Amino acid sequence: MRRLLLLALSACPAIVIAGDADRFAGDYGHDATATADEVVWTVVAVGDQWRIVRTADGEAQAAHRLQARGRATFWDRMGWPADTATDADCLSWGEKPASLADLLAEPPTSATAPGDEAGLGVLCHVPPASRARIDWLASHAGEWFYYDPVAGVMDVRRLR
Repeated sequence: MRRLLLLALSACPAIVIAGDADRFAGDYGHDATATADEVVWTVVAVGDQWRIVRTADGEAQAAHRLQARGRATFWDRMGWPADTATDADCLSWGEKPASLADLLAEPPTSATAPGDEAGLGVLCHVPPASRARIDWLASHAGEWFYYDPVAGVMDVRRLR
């Protein structure tokens, strides 16, 4: 019996990790498409990582989960209440656009730990209570948003 319990407990982390990777996996769309159910991105779980595939051209990029420090930095850059970042869960991908300070730094700015920096694109799930406290997100009906420097903050839907 004890051996069976130990075997069951050792299998639990694998179940949690698989469910965690599936948190983001699926198809996403937004209101700037021809039809409400048009897929703009597909997020694919690859082990404990993700790939973002843009359906318009098939471009795929590796994505990483923003850790607490990365979310806090992104929230600060957006001017949102800091404590609402703790409830968010975000993926990011692409190269972070360099700031003038980064370009001029001597020596060049050192690399950060994985998950500490937001890249070009950010996809986040924000629960209703936190979303209601963020001016830019309060009017969004859904719990997901997308951000990039060109499009800004955009309400997105998880389609499947």
